[in-house]
Amino acid sequence: MSKAPDLREIPELPDEVIQAGLNGELALFVGAGASMLLGLPSWSDLAWQALQSLQKMGLLNFSELEQLKYLEPKKQLSIAKLIATENEQALELAGYFKDKFEGTSIYRSINDIGCVCVTTNYDELLSPRYLDAKDGSVTPVLVKRVCHKKEFLAKHLDEPGTVIHLHGGISHPETMVVTTKDYLEHYDDEHVKHFLGELFARKTVLFVGYGLDEAEILEHILRRGAVQSTADRRRFVLQGYYRSQQPLYENLHRYYEKSFGVHVIGFVRDHEDYKQQETLLRAWAPRIQINRPPLANDMAIINKVLGNG
Repeated sequence: MSKAPDLREIPELPDEVIQAGLNGELALFVGAGASMLLGLPSWSDLAWQALQSLQKMGLLNFSELEQLKYLEPKKQLSIAKLIATENEQALELAGYFKDKFEGTSIYRSINDIGCVCVTTNYDELLSPRYLDAKDGSVTPVLVKRVCHKKEFLAKHLDEPGTVIHLHGGISHPETMVVTTKDYLEHYDDEHVKHFLGELFARKTVLFVGYGLDEAEILEHILRRGAVQSTADRRRFVLQGYYRSQQPLYENLHRYYEKSFGVHVIGFVRDHEDYKQQETLLRAWAPRIQINRPPLANDMAIINKVLGNG
């Protein structure tokens, strides 16, 4: 088991991430911690706003609102959706994720990297800018968004500039995974399990925006993707810690490595809090060059589908 690297404001970019980009094998997995830096709601914020909207509609009184306040967010959203449906009202959750701008945010650096992105976020600010060099010319690749689970195909992992919205996206509200029932059914779906299995089997994955608050969903994804502890370094997660949390960081570094084969890259939160991720990725992005996977990889996938390998 490897020793936890020192906590730094800008940690070393792993060589494995650089090489994966060059080999066409890098995928970024983006969580709510990234969108929250732009003022977009977290799960708990979204749930509370949904409940407050029901109170304004007259479907909850203040006493009921207060009693629901202390439930965990998925239960709150489940109850909110149930109440809205029973009263033939729409929660319009997609509206809470609109009218935000990328600016110089963490999204700009992620988009500059240009590799395929998988995200549990509903917003559509992820727009990887991949430049495809052909015959000496460079052509920007248009962003492709995949929100429907039946379209979660392994081939999309080899298409830079693609964003797979694992929990659905605001442009397709019917795909948004919101309630506890949605969540459980979604991760038991064969399309989702197969996609996550292919992702972790074939790609080097860097998780961004999954802090301690998002640990539950991160671990759920890793389990559904059948990720096991391995000796190779192909899964990394950026997480922020205060310097005083050094023991916690070291313990979680061991836990994730032993349990899931995931290597925690800790950055210091003392001065910029989670916004330090923006500075960190701005420094990393120019060093990550993205190429398409070689043709041999495509042939291997075709053979696998045809049952020849």
